[in-house]
Amino acid sequence: MKAARKYRDLTLAPVPGGTVVIAADSCASAGSKPADHLQCPAYHVGRVSARVVLFELFCIGARVLVVADGICAEMEPTGREIIRGYTDELALAGLSGDCLTGSTEENFPTAMTGVGTAAVGYLAGDFTPPACHPGDILACLGTPLVGMAFLHFEGQPIATYDHLARLGSRPDVRELVPVGSKGVAWEAANLARLHGLAVDLDPRCPLDLAQSGGPSTCVVVAADPRAWAALERDFPVTRIGTLVRGKD
Repeated sequence: MKAARKYRDLTLAPVPGGTVVIAADSCASAGSKPADHLQCPAYHVGRVSARVVLFELFCIGARVLVVADGICAEMEPTGREIIRGYTDELALAGLSGDCLTGSTEENFPTAMTGVGTAAVGYLAGDFTPPACHPGDILACLGTPLVGMAFLHFEGQPIATYDHLARLGSRPDVRELVPVGSKGVAWEAANLARLHGLAVDLDPRCPLDLAQSGGPSTCVVVAADPRAWAALERDFPVTRIGTLVRGKD
């Protein structure tokens, strides 16, 4: 059997007939405990923790099999609320809460909230990386938001599961990449590097391309340049640049 390999932040493990895809994420110091830096409901922690790993699997087109939470807090009341957040986020993504498993900390008291999350997905057949080309456009779907900005994002568009499903079905969309803590520009440059290309960023782009994307509030979209008019019409996208040939 072939060995597992990395693609972006994902681990891909070939199995008979297909490929297992694993995404993982951590969330710490956000919650309602005394030492949490970002004070917010524990329920919110579960929602955003599930969202990050689900976006990773949805963007690569994998079918979600299992989501596992490692909750570094007691079941009552913190863990119960975090699990409720996970379950509601799974429902928002069209998934059953039966795919959720995990554990809480019952041996020691905790002063700070922490959660580790892993999601396991499946792709039929061998994984073949998407093909991007010089001249393809790069756009940001949604707005990079983190912390309090995400808690109060009313009026600012963010990426949704529906957006991912619709974009993933378009043959003129090459690749979807969730934006993490390193920001839009870093994710765009990494996407380009994986395809032996470089990025020509649009200096007129109004977004802060270094801002963390928090819980995947935005996604980098690589697409055929002829798709731009339709993307701009049908989705909350901002053009950020173009893929170009890298320097030799």
